[in-house]
Amino acid sequence: MLNSKQNRFLYNLRRSEDGFYATPIAILALMIISILEVALYFLAENDIHAVKSQESREKSLLVAEEGINNYLWNMNQDDEYYLNQTHPAQTGWVNTTDGRYHLEVTPLESPGAIVISTGETTVNGKVIRRTVKATIQKKSFVRYIYFTDYEVGVDGETIWFITGDVIHGPLHSNDIVRINGNPVFEGKVTTHRYIYRASGSNPVFQKGYEENVSLLEVPSSNAELINWAKSAYGGYYYYGRTEIELLSNGRLNITNSNPNSTGPTGNVPLPQSGVIYVDGPQLPGKAPSTKNSSAWSQYNSQKWNSGNGNVFVSGTLSGKLTIAASNNIYITGDINYANPEQDMLGLIANNFIYINHYNQSGQDVAPGSITVKAAIFSLNNSFGFEAFADGPAKNTLTIVGSIAQAYRGPVGTFRVGGTIVSGYRKDYWYDERMLYNEPPHFIPPLNAGFEITSWEEILPR
Repeated sequence: MLNSKQNRFLYNLRRSEDGFYATPIAILALMIISILEVALYFLAENDIHAVKSQESREKSLLVAEEGINNYLWNMNQDDEYYLNQTHPAQTGWVNTTDGRYHLEVTPLESPGAIVISTGETTVNGKVIRRTVKATIQKKSFVRYIYFTDYEVGVDGETIWFITGDVIHGPLHSNDIVRINGNPVFEGKVTTHRYIYRASGSNPVFQKGYEENVSLLEVPSSNAELINWAKSAYGGYYYYGRTEIELLSNGRLNITNSNPNSTGPTGNVPLPQSGVIYVDGPQLPGKAPSTKNSSAWSQYNSQKWNSGNGNVFVSGTLSGKLTIAASNNIYITGDINYANPEQDMLGLIANNFIYINHYNQSGQDVAPGSITVKAAIFSLNNSFGFEAFADGPAKNTLTIVGSIAQAYRGPVGTFRVGGTIVSGYRKDYWYDERMLYNEPPHFIPPLNAGFEITSWEEILPR
């Protein structure tokens, strides 16, 4: 048994041992805390730098966009700015509140330019750049596979996009876009008004849609093209019924017997200005839906009258050409391009553009299937198939280009389920070259300012 001295010794020893082991634990704890404090400090610093870096990246993008917007503003002050003027940022850098930007500009064949803007900011001595590439173009009706001023027929009937409709390109309407079913829109859909979906409809917008966009104002006449058709401007001007055959060798066969015409006839080269205008009274106007109607005889006689401003066209084009009519344009057969990468045709009628159905004696001369490669524009009426309700049914109408019209026009009649009763089945494809180009002197909207038609971020230059 331990005496009191021995117990005190052991107690002091335990205290000493406890103290001996407690000291390094405390030191270790302090070291860990210190390390954590340092780590947290550096993490906080890194977070601050990351936030500043992200803010700088965002500012660089905004600065780049500021460069694009400034160039767009200049183009809207001067239609030829991109051709005749040099922006200060093209030869150096332009300072802004948050940084500076530099521009590279490449004019397009049609009115517009590709503008590359590099925005630059600096944070903690580090330069951060971001680059934006934008296409700036004048508003144009050929930017769409389908443009319509009013989403109704000429007689006021409501037109719907329905199940089975596939729109192969961008679409714009100044009116309400009405959908009943599950149509597929492969390009972006825009409307000045809104999209109405009937109950149960589930349309597919592969590139989205936008409502309440600005109106595309349609001119009432194509008469501005008359000047480009005058001989002084290198164009061809005709009065009265004119027949034009497009030839793959870059020439045209033109038939016109009216003494008021100044353009050449026979086998001729394409006009230097790229414009042919056929003038004359605006008759016969709209074709009856069937030749069995009482109005057909009068319509048919006016259609073929040598004094009326109608054009009959078909063939294979080699080159670039715009054909305009004061009245109707009749497509009498396939229209193709000799070189699909370079050739481009515009057809602009004040009234109707028809796939021709009957010849002068009333015989059905419409092809079973027909292909039309062109930018089609009916300013005051519509594009369609003449006497569309007359059978028997045809096969396919293929359009490669764009269709702009005041009203929606029919090309046939169908049973529920899609069986053709008369006319053609539609197969319309956008000519994507028209995103950057257009036929010669194609008529622009009345509010034809410049706009950004594409935008993307690219690697810094």
